[in-house]
Amino acid sequence: MKTLIFTAKSDYARFRCPHTTTSALTFLTIHPVAARGLIGAVLGIEYEQLYDYTKDIKIGIQVLNPIYKDTQSFNLTAQANNNKAANFQSRIQFLRDVKYRIFVSCMEKKLIQLKNTLKNRSYIFTSYLGCSEHIAKLEYEDMSDTTSFKTDTVDTVITRENVDVSTINDTTIFMDRIPVENNNTREYTKYSNVIISINTPIPIKDGEIFRVGDYNVFFL
Repeated sequence: MKTLIFTAKSDYARFRCPHTTTSALTFLTIHPVAARGLIGAVLGIEYEQLYDYTKDIKIGIQVLNPIYKDTQSFNLTAQANNNKAANFQSRIQFLRDVKYRIFVSCMEKKLIQLKNTLKNRSYIFTSYLGCSEHIAKLEYEDMSDTTSFKTDTVDTVITRENVDVSTINDTTIFMDRIPVENNNTREYTKYSNVIISINTPIPIKDGEIFRVGDYNVFFL
C-alpha cells in the first residue's frame, strides 16, 4: 500500500457549511470531500465521473498554518424577485493564510497519475480551495510505503471518538463537524466530529493509524 503526499496553500479558502445560506460560514479545515474534488480538478476528471473516480480515495489531512477567520460583507445581485430589491447584503466567512498537507491513499495507478501531474504542474483544471477565487498552490512532496502502526499520537486530523480530550494539556486543539463522504449528486452523506491541531501531534486512545514517511496518519 502506498500513499502520495502533497501540500496545498492559498491566501484564502472557504469550505462552506451547507446549512448556511446568505450568511455563509466555513468549516475550519479542508475536508475529505473537498480534497477529492481538488484531486479531480488536477487530473481533469469530468463532473459526471468525479464521484466514481474518487469514492475509493482515502484522505488524511494535516493542518500546517494557524486557523484564522475573516468575515466580509458583500452586496450580492438578487437572482429571484427578493421583494423587488436589486441586491442584498451578505456576510461571508473565509479562512486566511491556509496550508494543508494532504495524504492520498488509493490504487497505485491513480497515485502515479497524480504524482506525474503534480510534479509536472500539468493541471487540467484550475485548482482552488473551496471557491474559484481562492487559487491553490500545490507542491508534490513524496510517495511513500504505508504500514499500520501502533502509536500514542497522530499528526493529522482525527475523529473525536478516537481521542481522550482530558489527556491533552499543552496542545491547542479545535473541534469541528466536517463532511467525510458524499454521493454522486455532491450531497454530503456522512459527517464526523474531528479534532484538529496545528502542525502538532495529538495524543490518541485508539484508532487505526498508518505510518507514512515521517508522519502518523489517520485516514478519514
